[in-house]
Amino acid sequence: MSITRTTRRTRAKIAVSIGALAAGSLILTACSGSSDSGSKRDGTYYIKDVNGTSKLGQLVVKGNSVSHHEYRCDGVYEKPDVTSTGEFNKDQSQIIWTVAGDDTRNERTGSEPISTSDTSISISGSVYVRDSSDAGKALLDGFKAKCGK
Repeated sequence: MSITRTTRRTRAKIAVSIGALAAGSLILTACSGSSDSGSKRDGTYYIKDVNGTSKLGQLVVKGNSVSHHEYRCDGVYEKPDVTSTGEFNKDQSQIIWTVAGDDTRNERTGSEPISTSDTSISISGSVYVRDSSDAGKALLDGFKAKCGK
């Protein structure tokens, strides 16, 4: 009798352990799936002469959050003239701007359609190139040369 009881307990413990492992595996899979979608897009992107008002536009993507900065020739490493923040909508097809900043030149309001590739993000047809891409490096080098940095 005690062997049967011990066997039942052991089997029950094994079943509970397998269930816990399966649940943990599902949680990890769900977590990694959600972070992968943002991480492919995460990074810094640039565009030349953004909105016709600034010499350089910078788009910073981290997960679902987006910040947009505009610079004149005072440089990328100084305070931007215009800053906006927003987030991607549920299906990742638009940026919804949530904070427009105080500058009247800011055109980042409401929502704007986006499309993405491995090296760029297009916002309403304006293409921002990833800083680590050849085009991004060339754009930054040109900005630094033009602005004497």
